Amino acid sequence: MIRAAIGIAALLAATAAPAAELPSYPFVSTTGKAQAWVPPDIGELQFETGAQNPSAEAARAALDELSATIGDLLAEHGIADSDIDSAELAKKTVALSTPAADGATSASVLTRHYRIQVRDLAHWPGLVAALLATEHVDSVGVSFDRSDSDQLNRDLMTQAAQDARKNGTLLARSFGRKLGTAMAIARAPLDKLSAPFIAQTGSGAEPPPRTPATPNYAVPPSIPFAQSVTALFRLQ
Repeated sequence: MIRAAIGIAALLAATAAPAAELPSYPFVSTTGKAQAWVPPDIGELQFETGAQNPSAEAARAALDELSATIGDLLAEHGIADSDIDSAELAKKTVALSTPAADGATSASVLTRHYRIQVRDLAHWPGLVAALLATEHVDSVGVSFDRSDSDQLNRDLMTQAAQDARKNGTLLARSFGRKLGTAMAIARAPLDKLSAPFIAQTGSGAEPPPRTPATPNYAVPPSIPFAQSVTALFRLQ
């Protein structure tokens, strides 16, 4: 019985330990959020090109010719050289399902990856159409952004902080208290930073805003930006 009592006491002590990590003062934790949908003014295209030939030299020549064609196409649509990033993605030898005319049973395969910044979206429809019509252009991916995204996110963070304080004020007032100084601030829920410090009823995670569906590779009418902040306030 004595051993059992000691074991139970130790278990209770271990279970109560995290409570010692809670702030000694009365507090409330709230989350603030802010979101905006704005038209994009910049886009990014990523795609791959490739060439295959039993001769490594011929494969290289074919890839260089294709790259020159793509370079001319990009220039025609107003893309500056500084906005073109290309690099060799892979170089390998593959077995041919049937021998080539010269009897070769393998071929060299070269691929190149492109990342293109499109700063004038007026060129976007024509550029995308031209790329899709070009042979050996594969794995086309697109994304959109704002050139002033840094300032936009700063503004949203300020709004999210104001929302957190407003939520905390309303919650404190509903219990006859006043909201005091912010004692801890984080962009992630506080329980993700230090679980023993504070536990929340929910995860606080929000699904990312969904971009409106657009046909093919069209420019979407708007794209989402969102910020959230979690704060722990002292209660007065």
